[in-house]
Amino acid sequence: MTRCFSLIGILLLGTAGAQASEFTPSGSLGLTQTFYGDSGNYRTATSHPSLTWNYQLSPEWGLSAEWDRTWNRYTYTGAPKQQNNDYSEPSFTVSYNYGKLGSSKVNWSSSLKIETQSNFNNNSQGYGLLQTVFDFSKYFPENAYIQPTQLAIAPMYVYGKNISGPSGTVNTGGVGLLTNWNLPANFSLTLNAYAFKDWYRGSFIVGSNQGSYTNATYFMLSAWLEYAKTLHKFNERTSLAFNFAGGLDPYVMSNRRAAWNPFLATDEMYQWLSPTVMKGNYKDAYDLFALPQLSLSYTLNKQVSFNAFVQAKYSNQQWGSSEKNWRWQPQAGIGVVYQF
Repeated sequence: MTRCFSLIGILLLGTAGAQASEFTPSGSLGLTQTFYGDSGNYRTATSHPSLTWNYQLSPEWGLSAEWDRTWNRYTYTGAPKQQNNDYSEPSFTVSYNYGKLGSSKVNWSSSLKIETQSNFNNNSQGYGLLQTVFDFSKYFPENAYIQPTQLAIAPMYVYGKNISGPSGTVNTGGVGLLTNWNLPANFSLTLNAYAFKDWYRGSFIVGSNQGSYTNATYFMLSAWLEYAKTLHKFNERTSLAFNFAGGLDPYVMSNRRAAWNPFLATDEMYQWLSPTVMKGNYKDAYDLFALPQLSLSYTLNKQVSFNAFVQAKYSNQQWGSSEKNWRWQPQAGIGVVYQF
């Protein structure tokens, strides 16, 4: 990770201006516990706790951390109900907003994310993702039909390293087109496209029947349509909502047919636990899903709120060789958020 940390100076370009006297630092701490049902006749991860923390230190500086964990995650080799080791994924992000770029309407920001992915089987990786974002959305006039909340170009660099197990590294350079649109009738659309290239060393070298590769080029597209609607407000504190998300998550195309899952493909996904096994074919692979949800929310006070949800995901899931094609997977969960 040392090569990534050496780039912190780039992230921290510029100095923060005088803060507005009325600004008050604030943040939130949240815990969500999701439970997964089986997909067809195949068992899945049974539990997924996710702990999130966000803190706005100043108008320019923001900090966030997230820790995701699975309990009783299962492998998808085709063997009946084969259990995998537990999986842990903590991450920490520091971000800086420079404000407007010169006299333009372009908003410029940068972030550095550090993440580890641990399987507890002597095979863990550490990653650093550095990106800078130029957002052009303010050039669009306001209207009631379609309004971009983000329309940005984002150059990025990723450094990955095995922190346990066989030694190996990966370097990734790429660029993203990041867009988000508010649509009529409580709909929103996220449409992101990425082009990037990986360079591998050691254990990260990709192997296939055609040989091994020390580099690979990727194109990736993500498209999620989201909807949110309050169905009933019981009182000032309690309400029932219907939410929906669905789309490509993601579509990946590569010049290599090899068993490799690039970091950006998992880091930029909408879903935490993607069910689809790509069969080691990234020449042309996609994950398509629909996720309707009913959510009951309760606000205790200005600081604390709770929610409980039930949802069902319909996806082109592949659990090994025994459960293929489109499957439903029931899910449910509870959450609590503390604002400070």
